[in-house]
Amino acid sequence: MSIDGKSSFASDTSFWTNLWDLYTNEIDDVIIQSWKEEVEVIGELKPRAISTINEGLIKVLTVNLNEENRTFFRNNSIDPKGGLKWFKMFLNKAGDERLEIGHYGSEIILYKVDEEEAVKFRSIFTSSATSSFYDENAD
Repeated sequence: MSIDGKSSFASDTSFWTNLWDLYTNEIDDVIIQSWKEEVEVIGELKPRAISTINEGLIKVLTVNLNEENRTFFRNNSIDPKGGLKWFKMFLNKAGDERLEIGHYGSEIILYKVDEEEAVKFRSIFTSSATSSFYDENAD
């Protein structure tokens, strides 16, 4: 659910189902940051959250990725304006951040991959997307 004034929308979120199908199977949980005024989308997550924290203007919710929650995020994350419903998502494996999705889906960072895996990851996005590989994220 978008609210007026939401910025940095992803213009194409066609990558979303591929991202969930290919890159989240081993992810344990997701930490989501939303602006506090985004009451409706926060309300969608509260029943799924194992923790909720207020940090200034941001609400931070942690959701375990069991099969039901994984399906929810795969199928119910795109808002009517085309971006993701939540400002930032941090996907973790054993407490280690593996994937960061920011600015409502317009910025995505995959951690702990080599250049070959980065090229494979890049293939799930449209040709208009820009990408960079940095060795410091490969360890």
